[in-house]
Amino acid sequence: MADNDLEIFLTARNVLVDMRLNLAKAVSAGYTKGETETAVKSLIEVQQAIDVIDHASEELEELDEAEHDED
Repeated sequence: MADNDLEIFLTARNVLVDMRLNLAKAVSAGYTKGETETAVKSLIEVQQAIDVIDHASEELEELDEAEHDED
């Protein structure tokens, strides 16, 4: 089951990485009042979500390794 859970995290992370790239493109396109600020805020939120997924994935891998060590 942990493999399936890890796959879910990986898929979600990939979607967020695509979102991050699109937001970075929006910021790099030049300043547009209101839109650029919104893109920057969204970029920060997406990066935070990626960090959370990375942390959760690491925990899941550690739990999976611990379960295999018990066997």
